[in-house]
Amino acid sequence: MGKVNSITSPAPKGGVSYKQISIEYENMPVILKPVYTGICGTDRGIVNGALQFAYCPPGYSDLALGHESICKVVSAKSNEFGIRSGDLVVPQVRRPGKCLNCATGRSDNCSDGDKHEAGITGMHGFMREEFGDYPEYLLKVSSDSIREVGVLTEPLKNVEKAFEVYEVASRRSISTDRFGSLSEKRAIVIGTGSEAFLYALKCRDYGFQTLITNRHPVDDLKMKFLDAAGVEFFDYTKEHRDSKGWDLVIDTSGDPGTILRFLRKTNNNGNIILFGTNGKAPATGIDGQDIDYIIERNIFLIGSVDGARVHYERALQDLERWNAQYGDRLKSLITHRFSPQDTSVFTKKDPLEIKSVIDWSM
Repeated sequence: MGKVNSITSPAPKGGVSYKQISIEYENMPVILKPVYTGICGTDRGIVNGALQFAYCPPGYSDLALGHESICKVVSAKSNEFGIRSGDLVVPQVRRPGKCLNCATGRSDNCSDGDKHEAGITGMHGFMREEFGDYPEYLLKVSSDSIREVGVLTEPLKNVEKAFEVYEVASRRSISTDRFGSLSEKRAIVIGTGSEAFLYALKCRDYGFQTLITNRHPVDDLKMKFLDAAGVEFFDYTKEHRDSKGWDLVIDTSGDPGTILRFLRKTNNNGNIILFGTNGKAPATGIDGQDIDYIIERNIFLIGSVDGARVHYERALQDLERWNAQYGDRLKSLITHRFSPQDTSVFTKKDPLEIKSVIDWSM
């Protein structure tokens, strides 16, 4: 057993520590060192004891956290899948179970729940000073130019998968405008976290008039990013921008009341992507008129989680393109960097945070 410094939590009890744990990895085909590991609401939920579905690997009382990562290959026993020593790679989070979807490369649509997620359910994550993995679960980063933003690959792959589902759903009717495009169609993204910003960028790629909203104002850094991307912001507690309705609603908040508010302003044949989760959000009443509204307008509700290898590949392609298009504006999504020892980031969040990362060189 090799002892490695790791950021751990005794899931699902909650708590966080930076300590050595014994994990055998020396005989794995690829040895990796993390460059950056991202921190998201799932990590904080595990640390806060709010995610009862999280659990430790068999035989362990601690779970190494971390599912957003960009790593450097220390050694590779072969060049299978083109992985070589010195490469930058992004590890996949979800590992397949035994169902047909998992067996055909779509563990994001696992149908029996018999899968594992690194740093979340029964599999140690990537917040370790060194670890081993299999080459088939590693995505090679082709350009060193996205070293800083490559940690966004994992959250962006969720966006790629959601838009794949949107494309299938939107085929049920003519979803374009009179120009055969989406330039007259309106998309609203609820929330102002890192995932919401990635969704907004993807909406702009599709050509939507894109707005992003929350129930509080945003700081200058976020406004500069949104301006560069051509995205409007408004505080929905003070302004109303829904007189023309919404053709695509994307929720990253998980708040039922907010979702219902924008659902009631969704246009005919509109699509609603539900991505945010918040099990502690207060209940909100939905009545018969709401059901009638959804049915009579052919509104499509899409629940989406995780992504497959193809979505990681698309995410890396988009990050390279956006890095060329937005440059430092894209890098500005990484607002805070912490050392592995500074575990306070898991229990408190700076109001100015977009994305915080652990910098393993610190």
